[in-house]
Amino acid sequence: MERKINHRPIFYSFLALLLGIYSARFLFNLNISFWVLVVLAVVGLVVFLCIYKKFALLLVILTVLLFGIGWFFVSISLFEGKVFLGEQTIEGRVSDNVEYADGTTSILLKDVKINGEDEKNIRLTVSGVGENLEAGDIIEFSGVIENNALFNLGSFNLSDYRDNAPYSVSTNISNIKVTGFHLSFDESFRLKVKDMLFDAMGSRNGATAYAVLFGETIEIDEDIYNAYTDAGVLHLLAVSGLNVTFLISLIGYILKLLKVSRFTNFLTCFFVLMIYCALCGFAPSIVRAGIMGIIFLWAQLSGKCYDGLNTLGFAGILTLIFSPLSALDLGFLMSYFCVLGILLIHPWLSTILRKVFPKFVADSFSISISAQVLILPFLALMYSQINILSLFANLILVPMFSFIYPVLCVCVLLCFGMPFLSFLLTLCGYVFSLIVEIATFFSQTNLLVSLKPFNVVLVMLSMPLVFLLSRYFMDKKKIYANCNIALIVLTYL
Repeated sequence: MERKINHRPIFYSFLALLLGIYSARFLFNLNISFWVLVVLAVVGLVVFLCIYKKFALLLVILTVLLFGIGWFFVSISLFEGKVFLGEQTIEGRVSDNVEYADGTTSILLKDVKINGEDEKNIRLTVSGVGENLEAGDIIEFSGVIENNALFNLGSFNLSDYRDNAPYSVSTNISNIKVTGFHLSFDESFRLKVKDMLFDAMGSRNGATAYAVLFGETIEIDEDIYNAYTDAGVLHLLAVSGLNVTFLISLIGYILKLLKVSRFTNFLTCFFVLMIYCALCGFAPSIVRAGIMGIIFLWAQLSGKCYDGLNTLGFAGILTLIFSPLSALDLGFLMSYFCVLGILLIHPWLSTILRKVFPKFVADSFSISISAQVLILPFLALMYSQINILSLFANLILVPMFSFIYPVLCVCVLLCFGMPFLSFLLTLCGYVFSLIVEIATFFSQTNLLVSLKPFNVVLVMLSMPLVFLLSRYFMDKKKIYANCNIALIVLTYL
């Protein structure tokens, strides 16, 4: 039968919005070579869609692309704060975003007032005994306010952008006066959970368990963090699709025992996922997973077909509308391209591997390989090497996490009402100790492959190649073969 292209306008619109925002940064930096590449890619897209007479889709993509370029500059102006000269009177609430290092304390101040007027968040650096300040303290002091720049020597200030903190102030603890105390619900909940985990498991395992629940890795010991990184399983410490899948499965199982209706099941999962996203600070990975999870549940409820690419695109568009510069966040890009790799590569790769391995092993290998193919360019930017044995590490540790995560969630909820059950958290701590030992074993191998930053041309040519090799591109066999051959030749010239 003659094949045809399977169009997904929502997914293509997401890619256009992402490319528009990302390209605007290089326009901002006057990177001519990148823009030449973008123009060539757009011209190729125009020719391709004109051949297939998809003029409406072409108009949508070009409109979204131009919108993304403009949205980049709008988001920069929305982030920028006022310019304050001289000392100002500052009042703010200490959030639970606190980090101690080198005799200073870095604090994110929320509910800020400058000279009595409401303002955006402030990054406060306290010298002296900053540990005396606790999350929830409402403080008042005088200081010189500096404006944070989003771009400095080509690097993107992701931390301040995520925290909506366009200001920085430095002061000494002796200049600070505590005037009150208030914790928000999410901060109070996280701190309560952290205290329970640290008391029951100790600081090492408690910090790991806290990261598994909320994605906060600041307090994890360096040796544990390096073991997860070198073993290629650092994604287990990031709240994402794995957490949402387990959470939905756990809630669904409980509600099934209670014999509630499917609509009640959907509403319950919807509100739980929204609360969980808020507790995790609406990190891009958990927002993406939460939206995809909700759409999956709605598809089941309504009897509609669940489309992975369009769902991924819808989640990406929502995220970039509310947080445009997330397009420059490597964590955001890795989260989305990881899922994209699974959607594009896993179906046919799993079919091939099942001819050699049992179904469970073949699927596990396929998902692990598929997830890493499209994020290799980003791994090359973040790390200098990758562990070949990470496939086997994931084969062992992912099932262990699929067990310990729902157990940990249930134990935390039980300990809220029945503190005498804290021994259950202690038992969970032993599992995390075992996981660290396994990760350390894999991290100490000699099968580490050095990575070099990928050429941007190579990356942009490789992405369409993966798409053309997937089940989402369908055309006549001759055209299909010629497109793939042409891209392979261009990629490796």
